[in-house]
Amino acid sequence: MIVNENYHIKYQQLLTEQDVLYKETTILMVLKGSMFITIEETTNQVSAGELFVINTGDRVLLNSDLKQSCTYLKLGINSVFFAAQFPAFFYTRFDCAPIQKEHGKMPAIAALRRQVAELCLVEFSDDPSKRLKITLFLTQIILSLVHHFQKEEVTEYHPSDNQKLREILDYIEEHYHEGVLLSDTAEYFFMSESSLSKFFKKETGDYFSHYVRTICVKHSLSELLYTKKSIEQIALDSGFSNSKTYRQHFKKIFNDSPTSYRSSHLEQTKAPQKIEQVVQTTELQIKEILVPLYSYIQTGLEEAHPSELSLKTKQLHITTEQSEADYQKKDVIIHVGSWEALASKKIQSEILDIKKQIGIKYISIQSLFTQIPLTVQIHQEAGMNSFPAFEQWDYILTFLEDARLDIFFQLSLVKFNQLSVSVKDICRKFFRHVQNKFGTKMTEQWKINCLFKGQNLADYYPDFLEVKKSLSELSSKIEVGAEIPLPDPFFEQNDSEQTRFFCETIAAKCDFLSFSAEPNYVFQNLDSTFPDLKNYHQYVLNKTLHIKHVLKEYEIKLPLYLTEWNTLTGMTRNSNGTFFRGAIILKDLLMLDTLVSGFGFWLNIELYEKQTQDRPLKNDGLELFHFYSGRRPVYFCLWLARRLEGKVLAQGEEYLLTYVDGKYQLLLFNPNYFDPHLSSEEAFLESQAVTFEIELAAIKSAHYQIKQIDFNRHNGALFYTYEEFRNAKALDIETQEYVVESTRPKIKVFDTQIDDTFNYYVTLDTNGIVLLELTPIL
Repeated sequence: MIVNENYHIKYQQLLTEQDVLYKETTILMVLKGSMFITIEETTNQVSAGELFVINTGDRVLLNSDLKQSCTYLKLGINSVFFAAQFPAFFYTRFDCAPIQKEHGKMPAIAALRRQVAELCLVEFSDDPSKRLKITLFLTQIILSLVHHFQKEEVTEYHPSDNQKLREILDYIEEHYHEGVLLSDTAEYFFMSESSLSKFFKKETGDYFSHYVRTICVKHSLSELLYTKKSIEQIALDSGFSNSKTYRQHFKKIFNDSPTSYRSSHLEQTKAPQKIEQVVQTTELQIKEILVPLYSYIQTGLEEAHPSELSLKTKQLHITTEQSEADYQKKDVIIHVGSWEALASKKIQSEILDIKKQIGIKYISIQSLFTQIPLTVQIHQEAGMNSFPAFEQWDYILTFLEDARLDIFFQLSLVKFNQLSVSVKDICRKFFRHVQNKFGTKMTEQWKINCLFKGQNLADYYPDFLEVKKSLSELSSKIEVGAEIPLPDPFFEQNDSEQTRFFCETIAAKCDFLSFSAEPNYVFQNLDSTFPDLKNYHQYVLNKTLHIKHVLKEYEIKLPLYLTEWNTLTGMTRNSNGTFFRGAIILKDLLMLDTLVSGFGFWLNIELYEKQTQDRPLKNDGLELFHFYSGRRPVYFCLWLARRLEGKVLAQGEEYLLTYVDGKYQLLLFNPNYFDPHLSSEEAFLESQAVTFEIELAAIKSAHYQIKQIDFNRHNGALFYTYEEFRNAKALDIETQEYVVESTRPKIKVFDTQIDDTFNYYVTLDTNGIVLLELTPIL
């Protein structure tokens, strides 16, 4: 339940018959199923998406449809607030029922439904202007009721009386804390006590003294809930002459004593804030509430304005005359897990594909071997050169040399500590073997990244020094770094002593530093059905900036690598697949290029699953390939980001413009951060599309060929292509290969003459990306 002094919202399931007397104007909106509403022997059936307005004082019988459950929301508007906006409220009744669809009320009903949905959705948000928007939406709802749903048989009222009532209500609001008396008010308005009493009862339907006490009680709530004042003091501050009268009237309104009301609400505030929003006897899932609300916003727009495009439109005025800067491209690291995996022809093929299309610098491994190779064992036992120890690894080394790729070794110090002396000796011999056969230049390009894996740094610091010493004996140019000990979620951790030890002792001996960022760890610790995900949507950026700030404090100037990272996707493979997040990933990539020296991805889903079995998270990470070497969305995000070249002419929240050798490249993206639970809801996803009206000014006049590359969930998202075959439980190889071949961004090409300004419009799906390339034709 959401409670505000001006309104309250409840989300409920109708399980049994309910006989309710409503004390304020209430809007019922069915979210799922249908219900029967009976007032004065007239029954209306209200189905999903339909509204019903109940007037103050109505006794209503509610029944659910026996065939399906009914989920609905109830919005009650405080009568005092309503009257302050519309003084004729006390003798006005409203009529909004499904039958009115047949009487030309559809646009008005759609508008009212949209306003109610917007009010509810803003309650779930963390918008800094939340309170302002809520007041606006609530006022719009009242305006809709007044303009479109007043009953025609309204009792006639006089504007002069109406104005006088407003003045009296305002007077009560201003002086309630002083103890408003009928005699004082009558004297102030030049009326007798009896005439004021009769006038007030006629206009509002309430007695003057009762109304004043109600106002006083409602204004007392803030002190009752948010101060430690005694009940006696609160009663006096709120205009009551004694606490006994205050307690009596409080119980009439809230059916509870002030003391009990205070204690129960204080208990609720100790729980996560969002849990307060659903306190019904039956738990409602977030999708039962949010999904229909989002859909009502969209369909409401369509019904209210059938001739207009139901998409948001944004105008982008971009000029090429802004300051120029080089477009940066940092190192890309590809994780394969183990050294042995590099012997696979499939893996080598995928690596070469990425190298050609995107360009990569490092291959990341976590271990040289899962068990000592047989050739090494035989070589040690025989001691003969006819038994080469690393023969099968030479093919891997040759592959790396031909592809011009270097190794980024993720060395767990916990596992290193457990290695025997003989195994450590094998590792040193392997490095010697590489230097002897391929030259010292190969290993000198390698990086060894030491991982403490959440352990006490001081305990494994000797192991770090041993690794550093062993490698320096092999070559002084092999770079050794360490992962910054900042687990996720990083803002829940505050071990300043560990941070100080790392920065002052370990980082001083490093050639580079690394870190990882996984926002989905938030889902492990959430008790609320409505989690506050605001801090996790831009988690990678926030953690990167935090680490940069810490390093600056300790005056550390070393290359920084983001080895593993992810976006917020939820905790299931289904949400990971349905949540197309292309623009979110792309925006992070563009940011990372300016903040770190390199960042990593897993090569494919198989390697990721194999190497991450010990992790608590079971959802997929950021992999470049799926099964059968199908390209994942992150592949195309990286491909588009690396396709840009030259100088950056202009950049904004939703675009990036570059220029090289007469060619303009305009990258557009529509990033949407939302709860992963909504990722499979088509109505919501469609409502997030945006049409960009582009005006690209100061273009060099010429005849251009325009290439448009569209990347969205329907053009390049592997999961959505597989969905076309969802009726088949298993797919044969031919179909799998077809899915892989057909899943790619869409390309459109046309020629045009541009004289100074290029005007164009393009629609981007939720988290969609469009790249426009303007190439002059000679």
